[in-house]
Amino acid sequence: MSLQQQIQNESEQFQALFDRLSDTQSSEAAQSEARSYLISCQNRALLIQEKIDTFNAAADKEHKRLVGIQGHGVKHIWYKLRGQLKQRLDEQEKKWLCEFEKCKEEEQRLAAVQEQINSTQNHLHRCKIAYEEYVKTKRALDELFERFFAGVTPSYPDEDTMEQNLKREKECLITLQNNHRNLTHIFHLLRKAHRAVIVARRALNDALDMNTIDLFTNSGIVDIFVSSDLAKARNAATQAQQFINEASCLYPHMAYVGDLHIEQDNLIFNMLFDNIWTDLNMRKKIREASDRISRADTVLARILLAIRQKLDKCEADREQTSKNVKQLAEEHFSARIAIVRNIIEPPPRYSAV
Repeated sequence: MSLQQQIQNESEQFQALFDRLSDTQSSEAAQSEARSYLISCQNRALLIQEKIDTFNAAADKEHKRLVGIQGHGVKHIWYKLRGQLKQRLDEQEKKWLCEFEKCKEEEQRLAAVQEQINSTQNHLHRCKIAYEEYVKTKRALDELFERFFAGVTPSYPDEDTMEQNLKREKECLITLQNNHRNLTHIFHLLRKAHRAVIVARRALNDALDMNTIDLFTNSGIVDIFVSSDLAKARNAATQAQQFINEASCLYPHMAYVGDLHIEQDNLIFNMLFDNIWTDLNMRKKIREASDRISRADTVLARILLAIRQKLDKCEADREQTSKNVKQLAEEHFSARIAIVRNIIEPPPRYSAV
C-alpha cells in the first residue's frame, strides 16, 4: 500500500485529531498567562490584607479612645469640666469613622480581587484540562505520523532530511545532558575536596602556632594541642583525597593534585621525651605537610575553575541545542501535517486560459 493510500485510509482519524489539536493549541500560552495573572492577583490580595490589618488596628485604637471619652473615666470628667466634651466626642468619632471607612473600602477591594482570583483559578483549571488534551492529541498525531513516515519516504525527501536532522540534534542533546550531569557531579566532588583541603591548611597553621609555643614553653599540654590539630588536618586531607579519587574516576584527564598524606606524630613519645629536638623535628614535618597541602590547594583551585568553565559552556550548548530540538520538532511536525493535508485535500488545479 502506497503512502498516499495509507493516508487516505486514515483521513478521518487524522482530521478528528487535527481539529482537536487546533482547538486546544492555544492552551499552553493561555495556561502561562492565567498562572501569571493569578500570582499577580494573589500578591495584590496580600497587600490589600496588610492595609486592612493596619486600618483595623488604627480603627480599634481610635474606638478605644472614643469609648474612654464617652465613659465615666478621668478623660470624660476632664473634658466635661473644661466644657469640651461634645467637641472632643465629635472629633474622636470622626477619627474612628475615618479609619473604619478606610478599612471597609479596602475590604470591598479585597472582595473584588478575591472574585478575580476565584475566576482566574477556574480559568486556569480549564486551561490545564485543555493543555492535557492538547498533549494527548499531539502524541496521538505523532504516533499516526510515525506509521505514515517511518523509515525512508522517497516521495518526500525533504521530510526525510528534517527527520534525520531532528534525530541528530536529539542525540546531541542527550550527550550534552549526560556531560552536564557528569561535570556537575565532578565539580561538586572537587569543591568538597577543596573545602576539606582548606580545613587541613587551617589545622596545619594552628598546629604550627602551637608548635611555636611549645618551643618556648616545653609544655605537655601544648603537645596535645599540636597532636589534635594534626589529627584534624590528617582527617580533612584524607577526606579530600577520597573526593579527588572519586572525581578522577569520572574525569581521568584531571591534573595530578599532589600528595595529601599528613604524617601523624607519636604523642606518647613526644610527651615522654619532649625536648627542643623533637619539637624542631615536628615543626619540620608540619611545614612540609603545609607546603604540600598549599600546593594541592592551588592546583585544586585551577582545576575547579577549568571545570566551572567547561560546565558553563556545556550548559549554554545544552540550552541552545534544546531550543534547536524544539524548533526542528515543530517544523518537522508542521511539515508532516502539510503533506497529509495536501494528500487528503489536494489544492484545486488551474487550467491555462
